[in-house]
Amino acid sequence: MRNCFRFFPFCLLFIVSSCAIQVAPTGGEKDETAPTVKISAPENYSTRFSGRDIRISFDEFIALKELGTQFVVSPPLKYQPDIKVKKKTLEIHIEDTLLRNTTYTMNFGSAITDIREGNALEDFQYVFSTGDIIDSLKITGKVENSYDKKTEKGIFVMLYRGTDDSIPLKTLPDYFAKTTADGSFEVKNVSPGNYRIFALKDNNSNYLFDNNDEVIAFDPEPVEAGKSKRTLGLFKETRKQQLLKSGSDEPGRATIIYALPIRNEKIIFLSDTSAMKIHSMSFSGKKDTLTFWYRNIQSDSLNFILQHELGIDTITIRLKQFDPKAKSKSLPTLSTQFNSKSEPSLELNKPLQLILNHPVDSFDLSKIVVTEDSLPVPNPKIFFSDSLKRNLIIDFPKKDKTHYTVFIPGSSFKDIFGWRNDTLKLNFLTRSVADYGTMAIVLKASAAKNNFILQLIDEKETIYRQSIIHSDTTINYDFLDPKSYRLKIIEDLNNNNEWDTGNYLQHKQPERVFYYKESLTVRANWDVDVKWGMGADGN
Repeated sequence: MRNCFRFFPFCLLFIVSSCAIQVAPTGGEKDETAPTVKISAPENYSTRFSGRDIRISFDEFIALKELGTQFVVSPPLKYQPDIKVKKKTLEIHIEDTLLRNTTYTMNFGSAITDIREGNALEDFQYVFSTGDIIDSLKITGKVENSYDKKTEKGIFVMLYRGTDDSIPLKTLPDYFAKTTADGSFEVKNVSPGNYRIFALKDNNSNYLFDNNDEVIAFDPEPVEAGKSKRTLGLFKETRKQQLLKSGSDEPGRATIIYALPIRNEKIIFLSDTSAMKIHSMSFSGKKDTLTFWYRNIQSDSLNFILQHELGIDTITIRLKQFDPKAKSKSLPTLSTQFNSKSEPSLELNKPLQLILNHPVDSFDLSKIVVTEDSLPVPNPKIFFSDSLKRNLIIDFPKKDKTHYTVFIPGSSFKDIFGWRNDTLKLNFLTRSVADYGTMAIVLKASAAKNNFILQLIDEKETIYRQSIIHSDTTINYDFLDPKSYRLKIIEDLNNNNEWDTGNYLQHKQPERVFYYKESLTVRANWDVDVKWGMGADGN
């Protein structure tokens, strides 16, 4: 008996150990393999296709991800095929009547994934022909934004056999593809012939250029199937003239904003405005914004007709009124906005600019005191740079690494409402000249027939300096902050000193833009020399 009991624990341990061996191991290598096609019915690249149903089987269970944006059929179908997943099989049912002797390409992008890890089968295509052959020609190229050369994934590139100007507005393309992230495209399985080519950022996904906010590119010359094409430049057409906004955001001011500059304007008031005591009516620099300043801040409405060369608008503005009984921490005052709030120092090469929130009616500039290390600066230049007296310029010689103070006593200014400014004291410290860098640009533009706009910008297209170029020249930019810059040139065809977009129906391309071949790093106390020869391609 004693031997038997000694044997029993050993047997129990053996059984438990044996059971543990049967447990499946955990972990293992992660599946990073995309699904693979095992069989298709009909076979991929079949000819004389006449059915409506396609079955594609894979080596593992699959799922569909973002099919609506990834799946593309070329030529496009009126109705999208009905696509379903059954375990390892993709079932496609075609609703449309297919064209005769036509090669169709179904591009799934990255929509087909395995069901467990989401590994995508990239750029899978199913191709078939309703005729005797599979068209094998292709057209390749690149699409980029005309203004900044940036590229974008998913831009439609469309081919048309027709030549009528209305085809991208009214007709579905014969072939199309989508751009990759670097802007390149490849329209495959194209039949022989010449095609008109367009690129479109299709906001409503209907393959038509029918939306004012859509961005388009076009080539004026047809492209032959089987040949690569030059880069297409996307642009948004100038929107049609329209009244965008009208209103009053503070007592004493009303603003009207248009989509385009106003020309040949005429204002007809529909009611007596004498009680408003209108002080001024002024346009913005681009003449797309009209601002009324009026003294009677209790006025309730403004009604008028604005006639301009592109139309007539009847405008009614409910004016915001000043409520003296409203609870507030203080009564309204004339305030100043310092234009360099983001900069802790005063620039050596720029005057100080103060922007007042209201037009000034009376002032005493002699009260303003500028000191350098507590000593008065003699005869600083202090003046208003605009007719409304809102932009105050304070200019004086500045030394590097020096403390300056600008003192503006209270009541130095009185605005059109009778409000006065509070006391303002501004302290600055200039930087050393050695903190800045310089850039000398030798530009060869003699081969060009048009004027150019030279811009010194950063990666976000912020403009730091701008020059108008008429011929070969050398330009010096000094007092530059140390950072990375780019040089950009706009071919100013109409000499209006700004970039102009294109217009498709007018067969007008946007003005060309060129970038210097590399970024330019400016360092403190350092000179950068650049030589740029402007050839036909901007280099």
